[in-house]
Amino acid sequence: MARKIIRIVGILALLSGLVFLGWFVAAKAGWLAPDRAEVVERYADAPSQFMEIDGVPMHVRVEGKEDGYPLLMLHGSIVNLHEWDPTVERMKDDYRIVRVDWPPYGLSGPNPRGYTTAEAARLVGLVLDELGIEKTVVISTSNGANVALALNEQSPEKVAGMAFSIIPLERPSQTREVDWKLRVAAKFHEAVLPNYHPRIFYEWMFNDTGHEGWVAPDALPQMVYDMNNLPGATPNQKSYIADNVRLFQTTDVGAIAEKVTVPVLLQWCWEDTVISQGPQPTIDRFTNTEVTVVEYDHVGHWPMWEIPDLFVEDIRTFLDANGFDTPVEASSEPASAVSEI
Repeated sequence: MARKIIRIVGILALLSGLVFLGWFVAAKAGWLAPDRAEVVERYADAPSQFMEIDGVPMHVRVEGKEDGYPLLMLHGSIVNLHEWDPTVERMKDDYRIVRVDWPPYGLSGPNPRGYTTAEAARLVGLVLDELGIEKTVVISTSNGANVALALNEQSPEKVAGMAFSIIPLERPSQTREVDWKLRVAAKFHEAVLPNYHPRIFYEWMFNDTGHEGWVAPDALPQMVYDMNNLPGATPNQKSYIADNVRLFQTTDVGAIAEKVTVPVLLQWCWEDTVISQGPQPTIDRFTNTEVTVVEYDHVGHWPMWEIPDLFVEDIRTFLDANGFDTPVEASSEPASAVSEI
């Protein structure tokens, strides 16, 4: 009986090994890479458009109230403009909302000039020019906040207000505890399969960086898997991240906040383990403006998905208080409710 069990276990192990080997060879050869045309069809339906901006194809979505106050939403690294889907759904009836995949993320690019925060901001500013938007409130998160600050530095006349949820004015934590599965997978891919990550890798990433017990909706890991495995996506993203790391190591990145003179909203998420310091050091960097602070105790790196209703309610309050409001009907839903996406 024992020999039979050992034999069955051996056969199962052999079959599992063959399946893994087949998957590895296919992934290494690029055979598992998504088809770009299919990805564009899935994620760039109307009102998406592709604009040629200084030789760079830019994926842009403009939607909402045509005469509403313009809001520019800038996503974080790794993800793309669809990070803002829950926010847009809750605000598009009252505002004109612009979203951009800033290179090297999403469906924008390639960019022959390379990938830096300053270059991403320059292209975003040119998109606003192309759309005829002279002034906007910029809503941003994670590395999108760095792009927003660079945009304000380059073209302050374009920025009327700024709202940040996750804002890395200092280099993100290098010592945070990462789920062991994610650690092992990251080392494996870095060593032998750098240009392809399976969908489950992104599931682990989202769940590890959200608040405790949060499970990312299927749409999030799926869209990141689809776009980040497009041919050339990973090398371009690594180039951007390498430049970003260099900036944090060699310059005072946070000093750029001193150039902001418009109203600022800071939505601080206390369970965000990526940017792990408290809010006060960030507040102190905005020396030339007033900062409105809203704190969320039980929220991680993805507030627009973790607490979409409350997140939007607080943005609306900030917009209204600073004169960026348009007439809106009172919501019948409690501000603190969290709905399923």
